[in-house]
Amino acid sequence: MNNFLDIEYHPIIEDFIVDYVDDEMDAVEKEAFEEVLVHHDELRELAFSAKEGKKLLQQFQQIKAKEDFIDRMLNSIS
Repeated sequence: MNNFLDIEYHPIIEDFIVDYVDDEMDAVEKEAFEEVLVHHDELRELAFSAKEGKKLLQQFQQIKAKEDFIDRMLNSIS
C-alpha cells in the first residue's frame, strides 16, 4: 500500500475531502462519500488525517502567548 501522501488526487476528490472535513456535505453526499472511504484505504486515511489536522489547528488557535513572548524570543536569539 502506498503512503496516502504520495498519491496525487483529482481536484474533485480533494474538494470532496475538504467538504467532508468542513462538514459541508448534505446527508446523502456524506453517506455516499463515507461508502467510498470504506473501500479505499488511502483516501480514507487522507480524509481522517485531514479531520485530525483541522482539530489540531483549531486547538492551536486557542493558545495565546504572553505579551512579552516576542521580545523574549528575540532576546534569546541575539
